[in-house]
Amino acid sequence: MLDHFKAAWPTVKANLVGWIIFGIVFMIVISFGIGVFLMPNVYRAVRKAIASGEGPSIGDLFDFDNIGSDIAIMLVFMVAVCIGYMLCIIPGIILGFLLFWMPMLAADGKFAAVDAAKASLAHAKSNFVPILVFLVIASILNQIAAYLCVIPALITVPLTLVAGWLFYASERDAIMAAAQAAGIPSKP
Repeated sequence: MLDHFKAAWPTVKANLVGWIIFGIVFMIVISFGIGVFLMPNVYRAVRKAIASGEGPSIGDLFDFDNIGSDIAIMLVFMVAVCIGYMLCIIPGIILGFLLFWMPMLAADGKFAAVDAAKASLAHAKSNFVPILVFLVIASILNQIAAYLCVIPALITVPLTLVAGWLFYASERDAIMAAAQAAGIPSKP
């Protein structure tokens, strides 16, 4: 899992100011409560920045071409996790891990909302440990940054987003194979 963070660092470092600005805008959007609906756009911007070798574009964060399906997918994610939390917290945490791939699947546009949840579950239930390890590392990294007067978080948040996309990219074929094996229809 550390390999994804190591691989993410050169991407972030190459355009550090752009990533910091992107991270600040994203954190502001999150503070208004709508950021969760923009997570697929965040990952689209990350994917585009990695492919181009340039920094992320703020405009990509507010690209609303896929907003309907993005909102649907993220609503399914939020409702499932919230119901899990209402069932004594632990089920919500477990669902959060199992549905981890949903924003990335939305960014790829391969599944409808419920099918994205099924595809994430199909893969994550047999790959729970790698997802758990990645999220623990990301959480520790961002918590330490937050405790250090938030300034380091300007670097760790973009680093975590890039590492998250790289993790997804390394697992994309396995996710699609798990979905296909489970009979979950994907978009062309």
